[in-house]
Amino acid sequence: MACFWQGIFKSLSKNDRDQLGLKNNNLPNCIKLLKQKNTLANKVLWNGSEFTKKQLSENYEHIENYNIYNYNKGYLCGTCDPFLILLSHLLSINITHIYLGNKIIYSNNSNRIYIFNSNKGHFTFVKKSTINNPKI
Repeated sequence: MACFWQGIFKSLSKNDRDQLGLKNNNLPNCIKLLKQKNTLANKVLWNGSEFTKKQLSENYEHIENYNIYNYNKGYLCGTCDPFLILLSHLLSINITHIYLGNKIIYSNNSNRIYIFNSNKGHFTFVKKSTINNPKI
C-alpha cells in the first residue's frame, strides 16, 4: 500500500539522505522531513514548462496538508506530482516518471536522473541514470 513512499525511499542514496538531513531511516521520518523542507520549487520544470504562481502554491499546500500517518493507506501519485517536484528541487535532480508508458519529465538542470514507473495501482523506483547515459 505504501509503494509510492517505498519507491521514493528506495531511490535515496546515502548521499541523498545526508543532503536531506535524514537521520532516522524509515518512511514516516522521510515523509515528515519532506514536509518540513516543503518550499515553492520554482526551479523545476514539468515537461519543459514552468509552473505558475498558483500551481506552485497548490503544490506547496498539497504537501503541507498531507497526513504522514496515512502513508500506509496508499498515495495517489499524480502525473504532475507535488512530492516528485519537491524531491527534484531538494536533491537537484531530474526525474523521469513513466506512467502507463508515458514519460513525465521533472527537470532541474541536472545530469542526474531518477527513473520511476507506475500504473494505476503501483509505483516503483527503476534506476538512476545520467545525461551521459540516459537510456530508460
